Amino acid sequence: MPQVIYELDSSIAAFFSDSGTSATRQQCDEFARNQFGEDIRPVPLQGVTSYTVTAGPITIVQFREQGSSLNEGMMALAKAVHGDVVTGCVSHGLIGGSSSYSEGKEDANALALYSMDKLPGENYIFIRASLAESLPLQLATVESLARFFAQSWLNGRTTDPDQVSTAINNCTKLFHHLSETLPSRFQPSISQLPKLLNSLRSGEHPVVLTHGDLNEMNILVDPVTGKITSVVDWAEASFLPFGFALYALDNCLGNMGENGWEYFDNADQLRKGFWDTFDRLVGGLSESVMESIRLARVAGLFIRYGIAYEERSGGMM
Repeated sequence: MPQVIYELDSSIAAFFSDSGTSATRQQCDEFARNQFGEDIRPVPLQGVTSYTVTAGPITIVQFREQGSSLNEGMMALAKAVHGDVVTGCVSHGLIGGSSSYSEGKEDANALALYSMDKLPGENYIFIRASLAESLPLQLATVESLARFFAQSWLNGRTTDPDQVSTAINNCTKLFHHLSETLPSRFQPSISQLPKLLNSLRSGEHPVVLTHGDLNEMNILVDPVTGKITSVVDWAEASFLPFGFALYALDNCLGNMGENGWEYFDNADQLRKGFWDTFDRLVGGLSESVMESIRLARVAGLFIRYGIAYEERSGGMM
């Protein structure tokens, strides 16, 4: 696999170039400095659709493309479900606009502004290798991830029939797309996915608030304890079948090597630690429910890695 080197300033420059905004990095930094009166520093890992800085020791300021704006109501719901690993956010309007000031287009490319509390921890992608040197730290990570999913199972369910119906309809379309487009070696697994639809219709399998991109960059971990301290970037959160974001567990069980994805030697032990913790926290689940969860995990993996981002619908990963 070719090695990709991340360079902070280049990433920031690409954001301001590609977003089309007339706002500059300097203007954004000045806003943050004037608003919060603190030293401004870019966070070490930037998103594709946002520019993020720290304003002193306790505040994060984020400038986002409007197409990837944060839903404050969804953020509040995420915090209600997941507690202290999710920070609230405050909107501060827009900064910058389109270089074209024709009527109705002046603010089309302005950046949406938000501030939020800075939570502790390091991006998991930066410390995964060092955590892999200690089984207790790895177990602490997967067990805290299990707590995150248990919170979703217990507290994140929607009872809105329209949201459930939307999730089922989107799944139906995506499963059909997978059956039509992926190579034959995947079809035995894909042919099992429609079973999940029956569990969703019966209510046995819940539709829950789901992070839209639960990758290694959006999970923060304490390097000393191994515990997850924060889950960030809820811009693409939506209501999906529980388990569609379980690719996050696989990301804790290995990493990308020269020949592709490689699981750690202790991956089975870590996986067991996750599921034992999850089962204990949710109070035990029947084998039929666990089978449905395993099927949802497979569905989430196929959708995330088997369908181009722009072809997905319904906020699905």
